[in-house]
Amino acid sequence: MLSYIVVDTSYWVELFKVPGHYKQEYFLVIKERFAIARQNKYRLYLPIPVLFELANHIAHVDSGDERRRLSTLFSKTVKRGIVGEDTTLNIIPCMAFPVASELDKNLNYFVERFESEFSLQSLGFTDSSIILEAESLKTEINRVHIWTLDQPLKSREPDTESDAFIGV
Repeated sequence: MLSYIVVDTSYWVELFKVPGHYKQEYFLVIKERFAIARQNKYRLYLPIPVLFELANHIAHVDSGDERRRLSTLFSKTVKRGIVGEDTTLNIIPCMAFPVASELDKNLNYFVERFESEFSLQSLGFTDSSIILEAESLKTEINRVHIWTLDQPLKSREPDTESDAFIGV
């Protein structure tokens, strides 16, 4: 059975060690989880909205040197995912916007679910896109998990993860 993992911003800020947003003990666990995922050839999915959130966190780092280091790491990571250099990392457009011809229909579906379901559960628009991505990846042959430190988001993953890490 294939394992697909949609990775939330909270895991990326830990992995990148974004000042003010990470804890060393979380970083160590999450770094190991990424290593195990790559070793087992799990498919990691990085939705575009998560990229925007991560980039915003990086852009607000006070130290110019650290901001530059993180933006370089961010750029290299994204480029590896785009060109297929990192075969486990898949950068995906938001499920709501797969192609321009489907934009109106999919965006309408997305905002309706946001209004009627996700916002009522205090889930933001990026979290909503992560849930929709996970739902769209789910088939009978795929296990789909969401890696996040956010319990309400984690509770929405299609398949329960036995060794989940959502912090302490």
